[in-house]
Amino acid sequence: MQLPRLLYVATVVTSCCLAAGSVRRAAAQAKSPPSMQIEIDLRDLPRKLIHAELTVPLPPAPEGERTVALWYPKWVPGSHGPGGPIANVAGLKIADAAGNLLPWKRTPGEVYRLEVTVPGPVREMRISLRYIADQPTTTSFGHDCFGGSHLGVISPGTLLLYPETADIDRDQIAVRLRLPRRWRSATALPLTEAPHDAAGIRRYQAVSLRTFVDSPIMCGEHYTAFDLVEEDRQAQIPSHTLHVFGDDAAGSQLDKEVVAKLRGMVTQTAALIGSHPFDRFDILLAVTDELPKNGLEHARSTFNVLPPSSLKSLDAWKGWDRLLIPHEYLHAWCGKYRRPAGMVTTNFHAPQDTELLWVYEGLTQYLGELIEARCGLMSKSEFRDRLTVELRRAVHQQGRQWRTLADTGAASHILRAGSPNWSGLRRSQDYYMEGMLFWLEADALIRQRSGGAKSLDDFCRKFLGSQSRSGVPLAFTRQDVVQDLRSIADVDWDGLIQRRIESLQETFQPAVADELGYDFRLTPDAPNIPATTFRRTSSVDVLDSLGMSLSRDGSVQDLLLGSPADRARLGPGMKVLGVNGHKWKGSRLTAELVERQDGRPIELLVEDGGELRTIQLHYRGGPRYWTLRQRENEPDLLEAILQAR
Repeated sequence: MQLPRLLYVATVVTSCCLAAGSVRRAAAQAKSPPSMQIEIDLRDLPRKLIHAELTVPLPPAPEGERTVALWYPKWVPGSHGPGGPIANVAGLKIADAAGNLLPWKRTPGEVYRLEVTVPGPVREMRISLRYIADQPTTTSFGHDCFGGSHLGVISPGTLLLYPETADIDRDQIAVRLRLPRRWRSATALPLTEAPHDAAGIRRYQAVSLRTFVDSPIMCGEHYTAFDLVEEDRQAQIPSHTLHVFGDDAAGSQLDKEVVAKLRGMVTQTAALIGSHPFDRFDILLAVTDELPKNGLEHARSTFNVLPPSSLKSLDAWKGWDRLLIPHEYLHAWCGKYRRPAGMVTTNFHAPQDTELLWVYEGLTQYLGELIEARCGLMSKSEFRDRLTVELRRAVHQQGRQWRTLADTGAASHILRAGSPNWSGLRRSQDYYMEGMLFWLEADALIRQRSGGAKSLDDFCRKFLGSQSRSGVPLAFTRQDVVQDLRSIADVDWDGLIQRRIESLQETFQPAVADELGYDFRLTPDAPNIPATTFRRTSSVDVLDSLGMSLSRDGSVQDLLLGSPADRARLGPGMKVLGVNGHKWKGSRLTAELVERQDGRPIELLVEDGGELRTIQLHYRGGPRYWTLRQRENEPDLLEAILQAR
């Protein structure tokens, strides 16, 4: 989708807090550095422009010039890669307190690092920053800024420069916010005791740089808030608020059944994990056609953008749109509170080790869909359809022969954009869905070994449970995962992780189906999976037989090496115009699978780069589809797994 150009102007101001006077205050300041300050002006957001100002306090220094290094956030939490959208900065001035400009330049080979020449007496830098929002991108949707005529989403890290010496858990920043007239805002940032000044500026308490970057701001003209804690649970569950912003007044109102299910989500998550690493939680939701569908996890909030058509009723809320809020919510425990040790840093520019994303994202993917089922958003049959879809995708994933699942995490940021050609050979961010399959298998194994006495719920309480609300992530290692799993059930978890996650595989082994009491096998009848099922392909899918999938107009989308389509030298982008002398139709191709079982080839008229040629497909196996079916006279573990708590 081509998005309109939007312009942000941000100004960040950090003033030196070391006042003359008391020795006691000076000593206190030596222990706690003075807070940075940022004023974010959104009054031009409907016009796609923001202006703001920023000041960074500097420590005393000898006389003479010095170089101060500033960083723009590079590794933004939740992005899993060095993708801070610095390209969207479209105006930058750095000055001293008197307004004298300070020269700056980029570090050669590192565009995120600025070197500022500062005279010795200067004790603070004031920075003017302008930012363009709604820029077309495939890598920074979740941590970028977006705005429309009536609402917007601000990721604070896009408007920040911080000293190289800063510690993001020690150094603090105070926020001031200007909004367009009649607009309101919601964020997890705590307001001051006097939150509004005479000019109508909203003032927030000083927070750590980590908390600032981790606290998106949603704002708009049409706003409604909903309490998400069920009345009989208020003593056990911290406050949860759903903040809804719409394109119009009606858009900020949600169907009461949708709100009820989200209350159930909060209740079922509390029952699953048993504790909360936050004192309150804010779910920010923009219901709009102006902004792209979007979402990102945060420690005390999530932001989510969905179209009005998805939320008009409970029946309309399906697929990715329905999964988004539960998934980002569960990240408050898995990914934000507990985080892989290689992803816990004291700044936003140090490289991170993302190999354990099969836990960070894979476990969250499983728990998000599990909570969907337990709170009544997803039926058992829908969960089984989702399992079928992901098992089929895993079977067709031939890239596992050279790239391990762990490596899809380690290489996450170069795989995010996907591949239009031969995607199964390159692999994508498979740690999400194949990670989900691993954790479903782990749940089934724990239940089997314990005779149903224990489940992955017990692991979650141990691994994710906490009374800490500091906002600082608690690091974990691979060994921590193995140790906590072993404390729940006596399984060779180390060996299972090696086989499923860390080893090359000739083909996918769908053992999870067997553990659940199901068979996953090829049958002549296609499974009846609704088109609204998340990740179900809407193309003409004959991957299980001919080894290819095609779009509705006959364009070849995906192929499997070694398949009849591969042997016939078909390739991505070629377009099938005819099948055995008839004009192309998807139904014609699937009908030929039945009619040509006698060995006669299927003849295709193909357009390839402007040329027409005839290709023969040699295949006589008939229709074949991977199908998931429950075994007779065996317990169905899915029933127990999906049962509401």
